[in-house]
Amino acid sequence: MTAGIVLLSLPARMNNQLKWMVAGAFLPFLGLAEAVDEKAESLQSIVVSKQELLRENQQLRREVQNYKIALLKNQTIATENALLRQQLGWRENLPWRLLPARVLVKDPTNWWRSLYINLGSDDGIVENSPVLSPSGLVGKIEQVESHRSLVRLVGDQHCKVAAMLAISPRQGKDESAHGTITPGADTSLNPRLVDFHHLPVGTEPEPGAKVITSGLGGGYPRGIPVGRIIDSRSSTSGLFAEARVRLAVDLNRLEMVWVKLPDQDVSATEEGM
Repeated sequence: MTAGIVLLSLPARMNNQLKWMVAGAFLPFLGLAEAVDEKAESLQSIVVSKQELLRENQQLRREVQNYKIALLKNQTIATENALLRQQLGWRENLPWRLLPARVLVKDPTNWWRSLYINLGSDDGIVENSPVLSPSGLVGKIEQVESHRSLVRLVGDQHCKVAAMLAISPRQGKDESAHGTITPGADTSLNPRLVDFHHLPVGTEPEPGAKVITSGLGGGYPRGIPVGRIIDSRSSTSGLFAEARVRLAVDLNRLEMVWVKLPDQDVSATEEGM
């Protein structure tokens, strides 16, 4: 308080000079305080930037890992598809998109002639899609859930297949007999035995003759192996010929199958690429 009284009693000129001296004495400290504040803010921004960089780096690592997994999965599917085509003798350029699936649950007795696979609607599976194995036709998709699907097997009364005798070199283009694969009298005893109904009268296929899908009716593409002829006979009505067929696929030993997706899915995939 005394210092204040002294300052007030001084002449104006001396008062101003004294104020400048006091301000000059404290100025370095004020500058230092401002510098410290600036350094603190700068350091804080550096720490925040490093944290953001770490988060971005972790995010990039996760994305790269996901891309690697997706690439590996696609490569695996492509390899399995190529192997399946090779085993079945299908052309590489067939416009089919095939998804491998694992068998989850199956009936060991084949009484119900069905099984569940680990693919569902989330994987693009739709009802009535053909299901295959390296040996030939397995059946069709009957019910679809989000993450699994029910497969109805060949030889079930709800899985009739339009089929034909494979044309031999001795036959002409239109000489192959067409018919329908249905359950037979022996199917309940031997799941691999089915009947080949509605063959033209006079058809006498040789034992061992190959039976394939005909492509009629739109259910299955033409050319998928179904089985081989065991023997043939005339139908009870005499209007058709019939044959017994041994299925190409051992339905009791299935662990992996392939599902053929609809052709429109293939087109959409190609357009998006």
